[in-house]
Order: sequence, then C-alpha cells, then structure tokens
Amino acid sequence: MALSITFHVLLCFAVATTNAKNCPNLGTASQFTVIAASSVSSTGSTVINGNVAMSPSIALTGFYPFGSISGFTTLGTDIALQAQKDVASAYNYLKHAKPTAQMTGVDLTGKTLAPGVYKFNSAAGIDTPAGVLTLSGAGTYIFQVGSALKTSTGSKIQLINGAKAGCVFWQIGSSATLGLSSHFVGNILAYASVKFSNGIIYDGSIYAQTAAVSFIADIVTPQESCDMC
Repeated sequence: MALSITFHVLLCFAVATTNAKNCPNLGTASQFTVIAASSVSSTGSTVINGNVAMSPSIALTGFYPFGSISGFTTLGTDIALQAQKDVASAYNYLKHAKPTAQMTGVDLTGKTLAPGVYKFNSAAGIDTPAGVLTLSGAGTYIFQVGSALKTSTGSKIQLINGAKAGCVFWQIGSSATLGLSSHFVGNILAYASVKFSNGIIYDGSIYAQTAAVSFIADIVTPQESCDMC
C-alpha cells in the first residue's frame, strides 16, 4: 500500500514537472486581455472583458461609446512597455519548446489533440468552414506556427476532458486572422497583428508584438492562468 502511494506521488510530480517545462511565464502580461504595439481598434459593439495595454502607440479607437472595455487601459506607458517585453520573452520560450508532433500542412479541422507541442513550419489553420478542433485532456497545448494562423467561418475549438483555455498557447510567426462567427480559445502571441472578423467569441488573451489588434463586434473574455504550470 505504501509503495503504491509513493509511486502515485512520484507519478504526479513527474507529470506536473513535464507540464511546467511547457508552460511560459507571461509575467506582467498576464494581467492584460489585449496587448498591441500600433493600435487597438473596434468596429461595432466589441466587448473586451478585461484590461488593455499598448506600447509604443496610444491609438485606441472605436471604444467609448461603441465598443466597451470592462477593465483599465494603459497606453504608451512604462507598464505597457514592460508587458510587451514579457510577451516577447514568453513568445521566444514557446518558439523554442521541443515539438512533440510535426503538423506542417495539416488542416486542424476534425482533429482531436492531447496536450503537447505541435509544430507548423509555415501556416496553420482550421481551414474548413464550420470545422471543429477538439483539445482533449488536462495539460498545456502549444502551437508553434511558422507564419500565419487563419480560421474559417463558423469554426470552433472545443475543450473536453479537463482541457482549459488558459493552458492553450498559439505562437504565431507573423499574423493571425480569425473567421466570421467563429469560437476561438487560448492565448495568441503573434509577432505582428491579430485581426478579428465579425461576431467572434474569444476565450483567452491576445498579444500582438509589433502591430495591431482589430475587432468587429466581437466578445473577448480572459481565462484563468494555466494551473498546469
């Protein structure tokens, strides 16, 4: 009995240690739902349920009275600059995580994936309209995308068996474009920009290091930090 308990404890420790190795430290960026470099803009009634930071620009447009931000904004400040630096550090960590699966050229539509590090040498996406990507199981999910990420109209990411949005990380080598009326989850860390189409439900945070984040009547809700770290 004692041997069984000891083995169970060691196994849990090993799993926790493995997950920790694949979990980036977002630092001060973790308190922000949206971080951008050049602008954050909205067309229509976008709702950001959290805080917004921008550096070096201060170009926040389309909010008050049209869109709304429930938290605070910090634009062109030292706080925003530090958040961007922390995003860059997390981005580099994700980029250099050891892949567990090579996914170049694979449409994520219809796939069910377990926790791991999934590498795309070039572009990635949910390419089929109304396509569904399922993430199954507790742990961290890292998607290393060499260039652009694009999702189709009506696409969806589904979480089952303990998977959590806060433990999903998308490292994007250029920009991300999310499709009309889609449902996306996880934390996007894009080198350049993130562009939302109309009517997107987004569970997670959006970080654009060198360019803009743009919305069209979307709803963005931050998620709890990953407890697998």
